[in-house]
Amino acid sequence: MGNLTPMISIGYRWFETALGWHIERALREVTSDVTFVGLGAPGHFGLPADGDVCALPTEGAYLWIDPAGRYFPPGIEDADMLTAGYLVDCHIGHWRESAAKFFDVVFLAQKAFVEPYKKILGHEQVYWLPLGAAGDVHRDHGLSRDIDVAFIGNMDRSHNATPRARRLALLAQRYHTNELGRPATPEEVGQIYSRAKIVFNTSIAGDVTMRLFEGAACGALVLTDPIAPQNGIEELFDVGREVVIYENDDDLCTKIDYLLAHENERSAIARAGQTRVLREHTYAHRTQTILNVLNDPQTRRLAPMRQASTEMRRRERLRVYTHLHMLDAVFDATRGMNPVRRMWAALPCLARRVLF
Repeated sequence: MGNLTPMISIGYRWFETALGWHIERALREVTSDVTFVGLGAPGHFGLPADGDVCALPTEGAYLWIDPAGRYFPPGIEDADMLTAGYLVDCHIGHWRESAAKFFDVVFLAQKAFVEPYKKILGHEQVYWLPLGAAGDVHRDHGLSRDIDVAFIGNMDRSHNATPRARRLALLAQRYHTNELGRPATPEEVGQIYSRAKIVFNTSIAGDVTMRLFEGAACGALVLTDPIAPQNGIEELFDVGREVVIYENDDDLCTKIDYLLAHENERSAIARAGQTRVLREHTYAHRTQTILNVLNDPQTRRLAPMRQASTEMRRRERLRVYTHLHMLDAVFDATRGMNPVRRMWAALPCLARRVLF
């Protein structure tokens, strides 16, 4: 590509706690040439859901960020600009393998998936880009640490049978916690974690979550369940000195009791974790990695769907649209099919709309 002015068109479904919004703000700190073209909301407008991304400036790059809600850029495989996708939850969504095929560059939040995705895509432009903390909101507010253990995160019914639900119930019984289950704005997240002695982290499948970075950035000690070694936890933190791992329910309570009783040791670990995050793991650091890759003259337009047949493009798009509940997009993608085939193609998406 050569060195380009970092003009970025960024697409994601906007809401105030969206990963994309953290990255967009970080990008705007280093360049004024950032245009939001995703699925907007009042006060933050993007393109319509069927907006023509091919009409965007060709001298820059397009960046799509997961989780996407009901947004996936139509026609992105025909765009003249370099395109990139940032995929987060590959451990719970195989549809992301299809989504990745539409982008020239793929960033993955979970390191374990980098090599498998290189094989799926047939090229090397796949990079590990861990999640991080937003320095403007995930910061120590200097508040009294009057919460023993804090947790902010998804507590919907899908977690009823998981260790998360069981462990949160246990913590609520034994310790002073924040109001578990109540949604929080980014500013509230920073304030709650700034009041916490310990931030409790629990993942779905040994993945590296936002909570690791956000809790540490706010000056709390982060106590996490085991992270899969292949996801690079020991490359991100000095385990035991900057974050602490618990092995099971009994170990969780034993370590909380110990850490609450040993303030100096707890505070030292919290400070070390905070120092590491602010030095290496903010979205300012992540966006610099993105810009370095997009500006690299060796980065090329390698999205598999650029060379794919019309039928293959449609098949991969339908998989993405179905999992994002994009029923209108499914009907658009199947235009020209006979009515029975169109309805058959739409049924899985319709079922997900009803059930989820």
